[in-house]
Amino acid sequence: MRLLPVLLLALTACPQKPMGTGTPPERFCPYGPGCEKGNGDTLKVGIAAVKVTPRGFERPRPDFLRRSGDTCHEKAPLGSDGQRRCGGLVEGAFGEDCGVDRKCPGSAGYVRPDADGSEADGKPDFFFDCGRDQKCPGEAGYLGPDADGSENDGKFQGLWMAGFGNSNPAYGVLDDVWARAVVFENGDVSVALVSVDAVGLFYEDVGRVRDRVTKRGMGVPDYVLVSSTHTHESVDTMGQWGPIRAVLPERGVDDAWLRDVFIEGAAQAVGEAMLSARPAKAFSAQVPLGEKTRQVIEDTRDPWISDDTITVLKFTEAQGGAVIGSLVVWGNHPETLADVNNLISSDFVHFTREGLERGVFKKDGSLVAQGLGGTCVYFSGSVGGLMTSLGAKPTSVDGDVPGDRSIAKTKAVGDLIAIAALEGLASAAEEQAPNVAFGAQTVKLPIDNETFRLLLLPGVDIIRRGLVDFDRNKSISPENVPFVRTEVSKVQLGGVRFIGVPGEIFPELVVGFDARYAFGKPLLTAGNRLPPDLSKAPPGPYLNAQAGGEKPVVLGLANDELGYIVPEYDYVLHPTRPYAQQPEGDHYEETNSLGPRTTPTLLSAFKALFAWEPAP
Repeated sequence: MRLLPVLLLALTACPQKPMGTGTPPERFCPYGPGCEKGNGDTLKVGIAAVKVTPRGFERPRPDFLRRSGDTCHEKAPLGSDGQRRCGGLVEGAFGEDCGVDRKCPGSAGYVRPDADGSEADGKPDFFFDCGRDQKCPGEAGYLGPDADGSENDGKFQGLWMAGFGNSNPAYGVLDDVWARAVVFENGDVSVALVSVDAVGLFYEDVGRVRDRVTKRGMGVPDYVLVSSTHTHESVDTMGQWGPIRAVLPERGVDDAWLRDVFIEGAAQAVGEAMLSARPAKAFSAQVPLGEKTRQVIEDTRDPWISDDTITVLKFTEAQGGAVIGSLVVWGNHPETLADVNNLISSDFVHFTREGLERGVFKKDGSLVAQGLGGTCVYFSGSVGGLMTSLGAKPTSVDGDVPGDRSIAKTKAVGDLIAIAALEGLASAAEEQAPNVAFGAQTVKLPIDNETFRLLLLPGVDIIRRGLVDFDRNKSISPENVPFVRTEVSKVQLGGVRFIGVPGEIFPELVVGFDARYAFGKPLLTAGNRLPPDLSKAPPGPYLNAQAGGEKPVVLGLANDELGYIVPEYDYVLHPTRPYAQQPEGDHYEETNSLGPRTTPTLLSAFKALFAWEPAP
């Protein structure tokens, strides 16, 4: 297999003694276009949060959800039998026309046609066809048919949950999802870091956010980085989690909401953060969770390695010390509610942010940890490999161990991270020289994954990405491979070095393979039929060590979602069905990656990124 040439040379931070080495990246500051003067004497910080929760969508009937009873969480909707119902749609939901009672002539328990006329009416029964306002005739607040014609039209104007299979419809909202932005300014250099509650955003949609920021004209930073929290408990923003009626899934994104609410909300958050920026002080800390890591994380792929570090920053007004807000980075999949959830949520991220802002409380209302005030912005770190709260056993602030897939467990995970971050800030150091710098450049990556190729073919409207270096009029071959364009980046705020990784990177590529990152767990699981050969693991220095700075930290899913960034030494494909089916052992991640050329290309790109230094 031919190797992709390294297409990327890029930045590090503004150095004390600029060397001017290497080839400059496409975009960099200071001393780049628009920021020639560099940093001054005053750091400014602004933070803003905009709700992007989808509201106008039709709901499924609970009786058509596959799971019931104790498998559902404590706020799942009730079915007609009084049992909690949750999860994906029952088999045959799209084709049934037996009425809302799901009983057809000849089936057990059938008595007569449904009184509402829903049986054999030629319309699907699995949802309330009440329109996007969710108000049916006869219900409180009903004012008439929806103006857009969505009521009683026989079409499902609903939303699809992301991350745990297809045909899992959203029923309601558990907690709001957000676009939150923090802006750093110093001299004529400005950077916005944006966190969105989404399973992921493609590079093309990040470009749309940037375009909206420019068009809104509320203040345009020199650089905008957009990172997804990767919550699996909100709706599809990428396309592949829609319903499957035939062989391929339908596109699962509500494109009007994505365009007019989600992307617009992210741009609005940047604009409002820019307008609110004022002289500030920054305090930073990196908090190791240590043995507590095993309470909140399970590593489902060998080797058992987790980056246990929580990076936390607090921003206060330079005069008076009023809290502006905080920033937290941690690496774990926000998927505690798993596949039994139909309520839109940011998962444990919600409780972490609440804890930083308002404090952590027990069930009886007693205070456990005092909040900071202001607005908290949360970023996911290295979550690949696979870091998950599923299977973990956190102890709540009330002293109990909540059950799996419960809201109580979600709060327990979020509270633990919030408390650790707050404790770390108690001894946080002020950034005495808060220089602001960034660098970014695009890179092209081949799509070797046949499944991804299928989803991106012309005429297949599932995943919308631009393809480069590919002739659509010719069949795919070694000489005609589709590529995607993505972006790597690095942002500096004083001693903190943010590493923008465009996907789900394995923690061992970030911190290394030392057994101390297993926290008492064996690196390899007994009985693993195809374990990684650790003798072939790449030597250091690893990504954090290469980045430099006092506090390096990965921002995962930054400016793109490429899928899993799998270490090259342990990239194993199924012998007869590459990508479509994982081989024995724990090799799921390969099926959701671009291919084996992704990781070496990105790591080479980052090496160049960290080596380049601008000259004034």
